[in-house]
Amino acid sequence: MIKTTTRFAAALALTVAFLALPGCSTNGQGDDAAPLYLTVDFTQIPVVKNVSDGSLLQFSTVTIKSVMKSPTAVTSTMLDVRIDDYIIEWRRIDGGTKAPKTETFAGNNIVPVGGTTTLTNFPFMSISALSLSPLDQLFPFNGGIDRETGKSEIRCAATVTFRGHTISGQPVQGTGGFNMIFLY
Repeated sequence: MIKTTTRFAAALALTVAFLALPGCSTNGQGDDAAPLYLTVDFTQIPVVKNVSDGSLLQFSTVTIKSVMKSPTAVTSTMLDVRIDDYIIEWRRIDGGTKAPKTETFAGNNIVPVGGTTTLTNFPFMSISALSLSPLDQLFPFNGGIDRETGKSEIRCAATVTFRGHTISGQPVQGTGGFNMIFLY
């Protein structure tokens, strides 16, 4: 009886420990509860941005597509996605470590289920962000050279995450990226 109880307790402890381990998955789009996800495609992207031109960084065209996780699933307009906002996170790709600050912009667009929405002239960096560190180092009155790399340009990669929800209330997001060269 004692051996049976001990074995049972050991098996129970092992089961509880196993269940406490985090799960692994390579299906990044399928890990959330939403039946769909968004893809983001940047077209007509400027490669270079002059930090002194006095205008925000914006792209002519960005296409957001709604994709059902299960192609055979039944769809309805309740699966249309309202874009709430989008976040731009920058990282350096030129050897520097200090990147422009992360910014969030309002969305307010609808992506129909299984369809696309094209955004025109949406901002991806505010005018004020172009004059903040590290981009401010590129102005002649600040030396015109990035202090980390010794170059007259700063190369960055941006990750843009569009966040929204289906009309039925399920959170949905999609991520895209692009590279940018900042100079004076």
